[in-house]
Amino acid sequence: MLGLYDQQGLLRFSGRDLADCLAYAELFALAEGSFSLESLSQDSYADGPGAQPGVPS
Repeated sequence: MLGLYDQQGLLRFSGRDLADCLAYAELFALAEGSFSLESLSQDSYADGPGAQPGVPS
C-alpha cells in the first residue's frame, strides 16, 4: 500500500501501487512536486491483525 500526501502532510489517497497513486494525481490534476508518496505497510505488523511489535505470538 502507498499513500499520497499533499504538501500539508494530509493523506489524500491510499492505493495498492504506484500506478493507482499516480492515476489519482492525474485525475485531480495534482502538479508533480505538490504531493509525496510513502509506503503505508509496516513490516513489524506482518504477523496479522492484532500483532504487536516485539511480542511473540
